[in-house]
Amino acid sequence: MSLRRATLLAALASAACACDSPYRDRGVLSQDVADRLGRLDGADLAQIGEAGPLPPNAAAPPSPDELAVLEPGQRKQAVDLSDVRAAVLEHNLGIKVARIDPAIANERVLRERAKFEWTFGLIADGGRDVNFEPPLQEELWNANVRPNLNVPLADGGQLDVDWRLLYFDNQLASLNPDESEGYQSVPRVSLTQPLLRGAGRLVNETSILVAEFGQRRVEVRTRLMVQQLLVEAERNYWRAFGASRSFEIAIESYRRAVEQVAVAERLAAARMAATTEVVKARYLAVSQVDDVIAASELLRSRSRLLKQAMNRPDLPLDDSVAVEFRSGPELVQYRFVPQTVLDVALRRRSELLEAELAIAESTLGVQVAQNGLLPRLDAFGTAAPVGFASTGMADAIAGSGASGSVAMAFNAGVRLQVPLGNEAAKADLRAALYQRLRELASSQDRRLSITRDVHDAVSRTRTGWQAVIATRQAVDLAARAYEGVRALYEKRAATITDLTQSLLQLADAQRSEANAVVGYQLALLDLSDAAGMIPGRAGLSIDRDLTLPAPEAGDPGSDPEAFLEIPPLLEAERTTPVAPPPASVSAASNRG
Repeated sequence: MSLRRATLLAALASAACACDSPYRDRGVLSQDVADRLGRLDGADLAQIGEAGPLPPNAAAPPSPDELAVLEPGQRKQAVDLSDVRAAVLEHNLGIKVARIDPAIANERVLRERAKFEWTFGLIADGGRDVNFEPPLQEELWNANVRPNLNVPLADGGQLDVDWRLLYFDNQLASLNPDESEGYQSVPRVSLTQPLLRGAGRLVNETSILVAEFGQRRVEVRTRLMVQQLLVEAERNYWRAFGASRSFEIAIESYRRAVEQVAVAERLAAARMAATTEVVKARYLAVSQVDDVIAASELLRSRSRLLKQAMNRPDLPLDDSVAVEFRSGPELVQYRFVPQTVLDVALRRRSELLEAELAIAESTLGVQVAQNGLLPRLDAFGTAAPVGFASTGMADAIAGSGASGSVAMAFNAGVRLQVPLGNEAAKADLRAALYQRLRELASSQDRRLSITRDVHDAVSRTRTGWQAVIATRQAVDLAARAYEGVRALYEKRAATITDLTQSLLQLADAQRSEANAVVGYQLALLDLSDAAGMIPGRAGLSIDRDLTLPAPEAGDPGSDPEAFLEIPPLLEAERTTPVAPPPASVSAASNRG
């Protein structure tokens, strides 16, 4: 009973020690994180914000100047498209993450290339063997040293070189007293070479080629990711630019509505207009505040997306810094020939490059599977000059001296294995053929998708330019109509309703023009993306400006800080930014 109790106490003690793990407080998981994992906090907004009362309805609406400032004390930071591209390449975290994948793929290639490395080994042992069975009675002391070298061959063969050095001493020497002590030297060379299945450099270097194909795929995907990040950053620029223009239009429309209130009050004071017109004018002005607030929030949101893509220290994600857009829209009509753009896309699109790599890898798989249909036929052979001496190891190695002798031992042959049916190899071949057919079909499908993308992008540039022309004409007509109705209203030849309608039509026309201009810039950007090109005319060299590791580059982990350092932008260094062009010049700035 006492033994059972002791066993139970020992088990409880072991369980207690297991529960109180010695690794709990060694940085694996902090106590704060462990506590937060097991807890859900309630939403007490008073702890994270400041509450205030609802103002009375009679409170005066904010002035246009107050609404024009997003945050008190806000400063502006000028940004152009070159700044956006440089910041993305230098600071964007997505690119920094993408640069790690080629390093991992490079290490996989180096690992596969190491399959043909030579291996050196050494066996050393010694001891005493005792045998007292008649007629053999011996007590043999021996020492054995056997270095060996294994050499894998690229064509599938195996070369083994070893050298056995043996010393023995028979203490009893019951059979031959004169040969109680001896030395033996046996250098041996063995070669095994497949002749059919498994023979050839292509079959045996398949894993290396597959790893290199994988590395090229990673490089293509990295290139595609860099391109997408640059394109998306420029999209964010133009969307933020459009939101800024919409915010300016909303402020200007609100300013006109406030001025309209003053005109209505002046006419009402002169008894030239009814008091109801003042109320209508004030209602129009107050209703414009909601548009200003919505445009302000849209500008904040899209500016944060642009700041996140740039990730510059002087552009925090809060509203303390407002982005000032220095690169204006490129209002130049382009006439693209779809077939010309398609030819460029079929040469440059990363998706087709990846498809070509997949086709090449599947073709390699077919060739390896065809080799697997062959029977297994291996030739092997061993040659070993056996040396013996009783006077010393040197005499045994050289075969010299009174007791030294050397005799050649050799062995050669072939080994044949023929599978009956060979269904596994046939299934592997069929699977490889199906894989290649799938990759070919996928390549054709990608070509069709790219063709559709190109035609859609060319079509959007055409309709986008037509929208720009139409909306600019609409803005001109709406502005002239508003000025005319405003003059008639001051002469009492038009009502406040007419003036309100013309003001809203002018604001809508201006917003439509801003959307059309931004849409045209996005259409040009989509066309560049569909053609497999990055924004800007300077271009980007993956090997020079965004270096990817290659198998010949050595170990990228030897200097991780230098490896992860992002190089500067491909474009030339710019001097101090020039002043923004006048608004009347339609195509003063370009995209590159």
